[in-house]
Amino acid sequence: MFKVFFTIISILFSTIIFAQNPIVVSGIVRSEDGKVLPKANVALYQIGFKDTLRTTTNSKGEYSFDKVKPAKTNITITYIGYKKFSDEFDYSGEVDEKANYDIVLTSGNFLETVTLSASKVLIKEDTVSFKVDSTMFRKNDNVEEVIKKLPGVEVDKDGKITAQGKEVTKVKVNGKEFFGGDVTTATRQLNADMVDRIQIIDDYGDQAAFTGVKSGEATKTLNIQLKKDKNKGVFGNASAGIGTENRYSSALTLNKFNDEQQISLTGGINNVNNSGFDFSRLPGGMGAMAGSTMRSFGVGNGGSNGIALSKNIGINYRDQWSKKVSVNGSYSFATKDNNTINDQFLEFPNSKFIDSTLFTKQNSTSNNITNNHRFDFTLDYTIDSFNYIKFQPAFSYREVSDDYKLFSNSFYKTNDLSNTAINSDINNSSSPNFTGNLLFNHRFRRKGRSLSVNLSGANNTTDGLDVINNTADNYKAGVYNSTRNIIQDVIQDNRNYNYGVTASFNEPLSKTKALEFNYSFNKRYIENDKETYNTAVMPSVLDSFQTNIYNNLYITNRLGVNFRTNLKKYNYSLGLSVQPATIESNTFARTKIQFKQNIVNYFPVVRFAYNFSKSKSLSFNYNGSTNQPSFQQSQPVPDFSNPQNVIIGNPDLRPEFSNTLSARYNNFNVISGNVFFGSLNFTFTKDKIVNNIINTKFGARETRYLNTDGYYNAVAFYAISKPMQNRKYVFNTGGTITFSNYNSFLDNIKNNGTNWILSQRFAMEYKLKQWLETSGGVVFGLNDVKNSVISASNNSIKTWGITHSSRMFFKHDFNFSYDLTKTINQGFTSNVVANPLIINATLEKMFLKAKNASVKLQGYDLFNQNTNVSRSVSPINATITDTRTNRLQRYFLVSFSYRFNKFKGTNSTGPGMRTEVRGPGGRMGF
Repeated sequence: MFKVFFTIISILFSTIIFAQNPIVVSGIVRSEDGKVLPKANVALYQIGFKDTLRTTTNSKGEYSFDKVKPAKTNITITYIGYKKFSDEFDYSGEVDEKANYDIVLTSGNFLETVTLSASKVLIKEDTVSFKVDSTMFRKNDNVEEVIKKLPGVEVDKDGKITAQGKEVTKVKVNGKEFFGGDVTTATRQLNADMVDRIQIIDDYGDQAAFTGVKSGEATKTLNIQLKKDKNKGVFGNASAGIGTENRYSSALTLNKFNDEQQISLTGGINNVNNSGFDFSRLPGGMGAMAGSTMRSFGVGNGGSNGIALSKNIGINYRDQWSKKVSVNGSYSFATKDNNTINDQFLEFPNSKFIDSTLFTKQNSTSNNITNNHRFDFTLDYTIDSFNYIKFQPAFSYREVSDDYKLFSNSFYKTNDLSNTAINSDINNSSSPNFTGNLLFNHRFRRKGRSLSVNLSGANNTTDGLDVINNTADNYKAGVYNSTRNIIQDVIQDNRNYNYGVTASFNEPLSKTKALEFNYSFNKRYIENDKETYNTAVMPSVLDSFQTNIYNNLYITNRLGVNFRTNLKKYNYSLGLSVQPATIESNTFARTKIQFKQNIVNYFPVVRFAYNFSKSKSLSFNYNGSTNQPSFQQSQPVPDFSNPQNVIIGNPDLRPEFSNTLSARYNNFNVISGNVFFGSLNFTFTKDKIVNNIINTKFGARETRYLNTDGYYNAVAFYAISKPMQNRKYVFNTGGTITFSNYNSFLDNIKNNGTNWILSQRFAMEYKLKQWLETSGGVVFGLNDVKNSVISASNNSIKTWGITHSSRMFFKHDFNFSYDLTKTINQGFTSNVVANPLIINATLEKMFLKAKNASVKLQGYDLFNQNTNVSRSVSPINATITDTRTNRLQRYFLVSFSYRFNKFKGTNSTGPGMRTEVRGPGGRMGF
């Protein structure tokens, strides 16, 4: 009965279609690099009709069908050496000619069941390379949209990229740094259709790339390899928007590429928390000085803390001056005015008394104005076939003005008030920083014999003035006892000089074996001049007790030898290094005090890598490293700038020595397209620098420092990606498990603690034909802390994050997209807890012939719930801190954007782009 009914309906449907006038369907077939494909076989089939229309493309890659019924139609295109194309188009209701414009064929795939070919993903020891094709992006997408689809890679809403469990800290374009290696600048400025491959590299530095000897911990570097035909042309983007709540945003990028000569200009102004450049990697490591030992945990809601006005401008230049000399450099400037509001609830255990855990509620505001300048330059000079020089100077300058205010009240578990405080700190500082590296590589006439010498230097300076006004009312058993006022000016002059040389000599023993001898010398000098003036009286009086001149000298010599074997399937290194070190500290407070230590460390070298195939590899590595105490941890003069937490350094501290064992396994299945990344890291640290927290009267604390053993840390990571039905469905799952065993001290009593951190993620991407892309995921997090002595710090919190996003493409070139994030937090204190639902949505209308202009209506945080909730568990401080921070909340923005590109030999729409397809209801623009 059902078959009869279906047959009748089909006949009626066919009759209606036959009664409509036929239309003409045409299009152009191109390859991934934009070249037209003549003599491609094109077949057109319509449901309900027996005949299949067939044709071949002409010399211009064009095809055309006339007398096509206005109905749902399937078009199939085949071409030798390219993957078969098949898609459904809906021509219902059309009356005239309908052009499908560019249809792109993907090369190198002959089996329909193969979602990615061997050429799509290549795994070679330290590099994972992904081939980019037109199925991975839409028209006008930037590179960030492609990166989001790579297995084992995550991109957050601020553009931070995490690959195989580690943050990507540098980006290159065609192997050269772009805007100083700034990640988001490159991934958001470059068009997706320009990219041939994206590589994720474990980077051990330029000298390791030349010698083949990898030591230390690798950083993650992203290399964007452009298509050959995208290296000659002009492209860019301009946008401007205005919205509710006085929000606005504008940006401009201009790029001119002429083979080796590349010039890029970018700039913008906004008050929607788009910072532009990332200055966290300033020369000399100054950008990372704010790092802490605290572990932060929670499912983030996306976005930056506070509300900021940002302005930025930058230029990048690259050129080949001659056959022997190439240069690359950039200058970036950004200013940011950020207002932040924090609500915090802190728990401070006390080992002396029963029920004496101290709780603190505090509210703080900060107005921070930061100006950053950054200049970097690279000169590559190939003297001849045997000698090469690379010179890299860099300069940065940072100015900071911060007005910070804090209101707090502290009480014990018995609800007895301990103190109330009002703290004010106005800070102004400037930091000019210089760094330089000079690398010289020499190859001898004997094959495999080489010499590499690297000279490095850094000069980092910070001059600052803190105007401090702190008032604390102290209570005893809940009854007012006394008041303490600190009104002072603190002038600090910090100097950090670092100079070093590293030399490596390779001697071949055979075609596959070699000996490597290395030597390094490093000298670091830190000087901190601190003057504290009591300004409660006029004229101000120098406080000699808090005034100090402190310097620290750290000198190391390292000598090592390594035996290396390099075969097609595997390679390994075995060796040993010895590093004697001298530490000398001097403090000039009321009297001169000198401290001196001599230390010897040994570094075994173990590295093994096995390549099962181009898509499967296994590696093991051992790394030894030292960490020198900071000047704050070393200088013995008390810092009373915060009377509730006085800091006193320890000049007898020894450097930390960490031993790290790591294993990694990567596997890409050529037939199924399944991807697996897995890694395991174990770190044991000798002479770990920890805090000794001394509880004093009225709930105040002293922080002191000492060395201890017993710290170890294990981290396991995995990521699995499984595509199905030719990437119509892509399932991704992954997770990280971290275990830390640590020691800390509270009131001179040793405490042993453990910390488990679990993060598990499951996500799915789904493509419904060509008009809908949707994805969803669930993230679960667990943070469990246990302490042997400080049981009040024992805690376990759970977080759930649910995400969902879609992009839809409607007729008349309308696009709609949204992203949703729901966060559920368990285990936080009631005064900061939040479970926000964040929804952002965009409605876009594209126009012009190339669809490269658009008007957008964007709505952010539609439910007005955006706030950041986090928990910090400090194993060293034995402190739990729950924080709630303000973020930019609901607003709407109307913006106009225009994207242009003109490359030699292509039209302005750019090759490899399919600009029109069909979907339900008619025409849809991509």
